[in-house]
Amino acid sequence: MTRWYDHRGARILLRIAGLMLLASAWPEEGLLRRLVMANPAEGMTPTQYLLGALLFLSATGGAALTAMGAGLWKPVSLSERWSASLPSARPGGRIAEGHRHRRDSSTPA
Repeated sequence: MTRWYDHRGARILLRIAGLMLLASAWPEEGLLRRLVMANPAEGMTPTQYLLGALLFLSATGGAALTAMGAGLWKPVSLSERWSASLPSARPGGRIAEGHRHRRDSSTPA
């Protein structure tokens, strides 16, 4: 069964969405600059903080979608070292007492 992100249309649309997010960062930056430069000595307003957060999310999300595209949703495999220590890998969601990481004898307690 193919996953949704393996379809050609989804891969193209994700890259286009990334480019659109990057393009939207430009006017957001201009508006934020105008708001801040209007009263530079004044403290930041909640509107400026929200616009700054939106700018950050647009830029980082756009860069990630443009660069990685559908690869952001592909599953990754964990090595046994990391997956064995996950609480969800144990019955009952707990790490068994015998499976806890033991300290090296040279490491002080």
